[in-house]
Amino acid sequence: MPRIAWADLAGSPDAAFLLAGELAPCFAGGRRDDDPFDSARLRFAANLIVRTCSQLKLKGPFAVQPSRDGNSLVIHCALTEQDDFERLTEATGATEVEALFWRGRRQFQLDEARHEALLAIAGPPDGRGAGRRARVAAREAEEQSRYRWGQD
Repeated sequence: MPRIAWADLAGSPDAAFLLAGELAPCFAGGRRDDDPFDSARLRFAANLIVRTCSQLKLKGPFAVQPSRDGNSLVIHCALTEQDDFERLTEATGATEVEALFWRGRRQFQLDEARHEALLAIAGPPDGRGAGRRARVAAREAEEQSRYRWGQD
């Protein structure tokens, strides 16, 4: 089933299940100095969960939302179908927590071992556009080098 907007499911939590994955400090190589807000790791984790949901061939719609909860980085996945929730729970190794407003809620730690397990299901990231991004980065570096002429 298709991925839908987070607001469509989060707006009515009594009709959906929530699975939350907290990123471990070691996930995806850990924090980087050039990304102080960990945006790249959050996107990477969100894409991993989306690919996992797609490969599991979920029956109902789902939504994925990366977020920052204090000092923690968390990926939320909302699902409408009980069977989908159970399948994704099994894939992530999530444990039951208090449901609050949701029909059900579980959480897991997204560390390197869990990353490898999900990668086995989801497959490698889509590399389309990587060549274009590399060309743009090279062009930008060349442009910046013009302004540093004679400083090396």
